[in-house]
Amino acid sequence: MTNYKKSPNPEVKCVVNTCTHWIPGNICGAGNIDILNEEVGKMSTSVEQTMCKTFEERRGLANFIGSADNVNWVGFAEELVGMGRQLNPTVTCIVDTCKYYHKGDLCNIDTIEITGKNAKECQATDCATFEFNGEQSKNEKIQQSREKGEEFK
Repeated sequence: MTNYKKSPNPEVKCVVNTCTHWIPGNICGAGNIDILNEEVGKMSTSVEQTMCKTFEERRGLANFIGSADNVNWVGFAEELVGMGRQLNPTVTCIVDTCKYYHKGDLCNIDTIEITGKNAKECQATDCATFEFNGEQSKNEKIQQSREKGEEFK
């Protein structure tokens, strides 16, 4: 898990079984996931202070249809026909206090894990791969505006 790369598509292991994007086998079927600081205005220093903002609780057909705009349809099709591509979402991470954060909101690692089994809201999910880099945030104001929904859904 420490083989570094600057990629928008690390392998995503997701155990959040209540999410509309969760697929058995702990696979994420989203087209993109957004990893944010859990509390607006407070930079993450621990796993519990991160979250997967893309989480949408699976509560029926309406929720599934509502999240269909963020499904990795190409990945699904390629998996079905056996083209060998892994079904991994792009990852946008704004938690610049993580040692794996890379400029451009990329995750600089091959595999990340999202936890929060039986979660009912995104604040109950965590990026279990987060490791505090021991530094202050360099772009806290930008991140605060994103966390308020000004640039993310």
